[in-house]
Amino acid sequence: MVAMSIDKIKMLEDRITEVMEYIKKLQKERIDLEQSLQEKDKALKDMQQEIVSYKKFEDECNRMKDEKGEVRSRIEKILDALKGVGGAQ
Repeated sequence: MVAMSIDKIKMLEDRITEVMEYIKKLQKERIDLEQSLQEKDKALKDMQQEIVSYKKFEDECNRMKDEKGEVRSRIEKILDALKGVGGAQ
C-alpha cells in the first residue's frame, strides 16, 4: 500500500512538473506575442506618419500645379498684351 502511494505521488509530481513547464511555455509565448504586438503597433504608427507626410506632399504638389496654371495664364495674358503693343506700331 505504501509503494502504491509513493507511485501515485511520483505520478502527481510528474504531472505537476509538466503543467509548470507548460505554464512557463505559455508565459514565454505571451511575452513574445506582446513584444510582437508592440513592434507592429510601432510600425503602424510609423506608416500612419508616412501617410500624413505623403498627404502633405501631395497637397503641396497640387498647390504648385494650381500655381503653375495661374502663372501660365498670366504669362499668356502678358504675351497677348505685348503682341497688341507690337501690332499697334
